[in-house]
Amino acid sequence: MKMIPVSCLMLFIAGCATTGTPQFNRSDPMRGQVAQVDATAKAAARKDAPVMIRVIKETKQLELWKEDVDHKWTKAKTYDICYFSGDLGPKKKQGDYQAPEGFYKITKSDLNPLSTEHLSINTGYPNTLDRFYGYTGSSVMIHGGCRSVGCYAITDKNVEEVYASVRDALNHGQEHIQLQIYPFAMSDWRMYLEKKNPNYKFWQELKRGWDYFEQNHREIPVTIQSGEYKVGT
Repeated sequence: MKMIPVSCLMLFIAGCATTGTPQFNRSDPMRGQVAQVDATAKAAARKDAPVMIRVIKETKQLELWKEDVDHKWTKAKTYDICYFSGDLGPKKKQGDYQAPEGFYKITKSDLNPLSTEHLSINTGYPNTLDRFYGYTGSSVMIHGGCRSVGCYAITDKNVEEVYASVRDALNHGQEHIQLQIYPFAMSDWRMYLEKKNPNYKFWQELKRGWDYFEQNHREIPVTIQSGEYKVGT
């Protein structure tokens, strides 16, 4: 039986990163952080440039991508995911301790500066595909700290940088931020090795998005049709 620390269990009961007492007392807790992110980009990017986020569970990495001055997308920075619970595979129900996989959209309403875990960004789970299959759960976040049940914890310092970049992009006209969450780097060989995995069909859908992004380095044109992710041009 999987044992969950009491502190994490209480976090789960309350929601992964729900509204609570602010963990800061400054008017802008991200002041001075965004420049540090931009300095790591391969090409110059505005402070408020459009962004995308890609998560790879197996390697515990969160990638922040930005649109540069030539309207090309570049990886601005890679962050270590301090902790997430569960195994590879999608989240299906409240209390399964799984972190989600799939394609999600982050909007202004998903930003929570009063999170119990310093700052948090709602992943958008469950999306239309999740609801099609009756998957349940809520308040699944990317947040600070290094504890989580079903969310992605990336430490306070890292969440400040990611939060600030998402906030500034949304405040300057980006309609939504695409969040891509994969179980692993989806090479052809790795997919071959996973043929007997019960998640294989679902992962094939994610791989089409992975391949598109690897080739084009821009937002994936993904739709949800009849309970399946469809990637088109």
